[in-house]
Amino acid sequence: MFWEVWNAIESFKYISLVWMGLTVLGAIVVYFRLTLQMRKFTEARAYKPENVDRFFFTWRYVFMFSIGACVIFLFSEVFGIIGLSLAFIMTLMGWGIKNPIMNLAAWLLIILKKPYRIGDRVILGATIGDVRDISVMHTQLDQVGGTIGGEEKSGRSVLIPNQHLFRWNVINYTRDEKYILDEVIIRLTYRSDIRRAEEIMCESAKEVTSDICSETGESPYVRFEFIPSGVVAKLRYRVRAVERQKTLTRIVERVSHAFMSEADIEFAYVKREALLSPHGEQLPPPQYLLSTLPRGRNIR
Repeated sequence: MFWEVWNAIESFKYISLVWMGLTVLGAIVVYFRLTLQMRKFTEARAYKPENVDRFFFTWRYVFMFSIGACVIFLFSEVFGIIGLSLAFIMTLMGWGIKNPIMNLAAWLLIILKKPYRIGDRVILGATIGDVRDISVMHTQLDQVGGTIGGEEKSGRSVLIPNQHLFRWNVINYTRDEKYILDEVIIRLTYRSDIRRAEEIMCESAKEVTSDICSETGESPYVRFEFIPSGVVAKLRYRVRAVERQKTLTRIVERVSHAFMSEADIEFAYVKREALLSPHGEQLPPPQYLLSTLPRGRNIR
């Protein structure tokens, strides 16, 4: 009995249209169920209400496009040449909206995994900045550096497509830790009292970052390395990422002032000597001083 009914259904002249209608009806039911669940989820994580509206506007047309493509491919014998033409057009449209879809997918990744939030200082590709806004298509940064060598705000705003998450590393200064490790590098001569230098450097950094030291229980410390012209002292300490440049400047001022009053501490620097000879004349013997050279002559 069952097979007879099934054969009768299959032999129906317009059975393809019936199946197509059922497919579209099922897709509509799935669309509304998915949309309801997704709206609850995104409204709690989308940062701004307009992000939700833009997402579901895009989601609606992407879903309709996907269902339309599936229907055309599954029931192409019903549409004939029209079906093939529409399938070709939809394929071209798919390539055309590839980047917006990737941006949308990356935005979903941002609200799910939260690689960064508004206010975080991040490095995206070659750009350093503070996250000002996260929209469906772009992440907006207040650029840090760029016009200068340090890490202070340049005043420029940078829009970066969200699809960068699929191509670049994301470095977040503040996602897991409140403070980052920074350092001041100072070169000292071999004759310097490095123990006294270490005390001064640690005391100066601790005075500037006293609140951070109290909160974290970590004190500044120094690491030394030998170099051909002396000893490198690397003062390391915890600091807020957005105050890195200001804190470094205050520490350098204190250390420099303290070192100036210490007779046993000297800054190491590279010194070069140049010997200039009068134009068209031979060099003087090595034992002659530069002060003995004729004056008022052109030199090169």
